[in-house]
Amino acid sequence: MKAPILFFLLTSYIIKAQFISGKVLDASTQQPLPYVNIGVLNKNLGTVSDDYGEFSLKLNPELILDTLRFSMIGFGKKDIVVQDYLDLEKAENIILLKEEAVLLEGVTLVRKKNKKYKRKILGNKTESKTLVGGFTSNNLGNEIGFICRIRKSPTFLETFNLSIAKNTYGEVRFRLNFYSFNQGIPDENLLDEMILIETDIESGRVSIDLKPYNIVMDDDFLAAIEWIEDLGSGELLFSAGFFGSNLYARATSQGTWTQMGVAAYGMNVEVVY
Repeated sequence: MKAPILFFLLTSYIIKAQFISGKVLDASTQQPLPYVNIGVLNKNLGTVSDDYGEFSLKLNPELILDTLRFSMIGFGKKDIVVQDYLDLEKAENIILLKEEAVLLEGVTLVRKKNKKYKRKILGNKTESKTLVGGFTSNNLGNEIGFICRIRKSPTFLETFNLSIAKNTYGEVRFRLNFYSFNQGIPDENLLDEMILIETDIESGRVSIDLKPYNIVMDDDFLAAIEWIEDLGSGELLFSAGFFGSNLYARATSQGTWTQMGVAAYGMNVEVVY
């Protein structure tokens, strides 16, 4: 008996498309920047640069007055009107991102050794192999995530867990992101460095140690995984259930977030507070 699969279809805005392409570099070193998020703001049209900083994207000609955004953790955002990008010299099409200085806070939160902390798992602990679901599309930059409601501030993030029900790709790589909320909608990425999840397991739990990143939350947040590499044909499914934290998704980089029904995926964050 085949396992039921939960998938959600998001609206596509492309009617007649044309390709644009280019390369994203570090403005200081001139080195290629991999996994840069590239997309038309709020249009669910976007992609992610590859290991060499290169990208291509199909765009509807009607979007020439919309804004194309390039963003990456640790670098400043760059916005350019689609028409202005199309007017660039075809031989160039180079986008330079400047590294963003991290402002150190006046007070650094450190866990006290002699304090008894409470432990909590935020999210869904299911490891089901019969009820499963996947990314909402194969678009690079596609994200799925869940709400983490904290009990007390500060809350320290210790481990991220993900239950893979089926993986036929072999080695897969995706990005882990944490977002703040603004009026109930996921907003800014809270990380100051990239966290990648890499695994080749066919089925089972994947755990990422978050302690080295010293991530401290003062309010509810969204934990999300992002599809960042085109692996061709294959299948990647996660354990799922009908009870758990609300699931959010967005079609691709710089797109809009949508709350996805009642299903929950086998993703959780272990925290102490």
